Amino acid sequence: MRTKRLIHSASLLLILLSVMLSGCQWIQDPKSLMSVPRLPTEKANLKSMIASQLPEGAILIRPTSSDDASAIRVTDLNNDGLADTAVVFYETPEKEVRIHGMVFHRDGDSWRMVVDFDGEGIKLDSVELIDITNDSRLDLVVGYGSNDTDLNKGLVIYTFTQDGINKLFEQPYSQFVIDDLDQNGKNQLFIVNNRRGQSPVLTAFDYQNGKMVKLNELAMDKEVNMYINMVSGFISKDHKGIVMDASAGANYWLTNVVVLNKDKVLEQVLSDDMTLKPYFTTSADINGDGIIEIAMPETPSGWDRLYESYEIPYFTNYFQWDGSNGLKLVDKQYRDYLDRFYLTFPKSWYGRVTVDTKSKKDEILIFVDQNTNEKLAEIRFFTPVMWDLNKEKWKYLSSFGDKIIGIISKEPLKLNKGLPKIPELNNNESNSK
Repeated sequence: MRTKRLIHSASLLLILLSVMLSGCQWIQDPKSLMSVPRLPTEKANLKSMIASQLPEGAILIRPTSSDDASAIRVTDLNNDGLADTAVVFYETPEKEVRIHGMVFHRDGDSWRMVVDFDGEGIKLDSVELIDITNDSRLDLVVGYGSNDTDLNKGLVIYTFTQDGINKLFEQPYSQFVIDDLDQNGKNQLFIVNNRRGQSPVLTAFDYQNGKMVKLNELAMDKEVNMYINMVSGFISKDHKGIVMDASAGANYWLTNVVVLNKDKVLEQVLSDDMTLKPYFTTSADINGDGIIEIAMPETPSGWDRLYESYEIPYFTNYFQWDGSNGLKLVDKQYRDYLDRFYLTFPKSWYGRVTVDTKSKKDEILIFVDQNTNEKLAEIRFFTPVMWDLNKEKWKYLSSFGDKIIGIISKEPLKLNKGLPKIPELNNNESNSK
């Protein structure tokens, strides 16, 4: 079996981030209609009220998987322009029930706690404030996890009342999204469950007549071990869908794309063999056009023989669904395997750029025209002394440890630069110049 180094940005481990109250962040999230108290007095009053209600030894906690990982969430519950509801979660590590939540309502400039409720599990995986009941009021969607990453987590949907919350729905999940896939103005819930020894199942739920109702489900690829990343949104100019990145065995990964068809039934639009890949990549809107791209590694020409997988300087191609049965390339990049930098190739390089086989990923990368062998760009890792001698010729790209990474390119490139922290020369190095 060939050695493989798996580097990916998806979070496979659930990390519990705890913060003291003094370190709380105030974040405005238009997607979930969240807003912050407008006056410093209101902020201070809310923080003071939360502190007074926390049990002894309790600490505020943040979700590990949500886009908004703030500890205090202040929201405009009914979309009337007033930030009148706050939600926090806290942990009591020594108690039988570890996870708890509190809801506060605002009365003028002051706040009052309306409910303190017990959560599930021992980790807070995700928290979303979103309208799933389609009544123009936000609902609270919480994912609870455990220490065993092989186990499914638990999703709970709460609805807000005047004096607290009601539990509307509970369901195990591995990944979930909430979105209006058929663009009819109403959100639906989509849950995938990984099942050991069986095909994962994707299930669609809709809120009807006061409860969440299962609409339909889809058995996914039987070769999939687990879904690691699941995102929803536009997958083409006119269509919305779900993009799911998965581990499918010891030696390969794949991406599934699912839509609601005209009959409101879940349907895969791409065959699995179209998205097989040698290592994990995360699908996302990489170019900021509002459409989710599928990330696919490409082995540069000349590297397909005699090289171990971990030695290959893979390109990453980003594809969009073409609305039919295929994919179209919209972005081509070289992404450093340790996420120290990436660069986006100009379209004029498509079909001809490769990497000279004399390259080494942590020393030097030479991008060449495979037809003419002309050098297109070069990336080199310098010591601080050598960088000081060559910095007029090279463009700073990133730094890592005691190395500075520079680039020279024939054409202007879109670069993701690391922090411009140049390691300082010590006295010995300075004197050796």
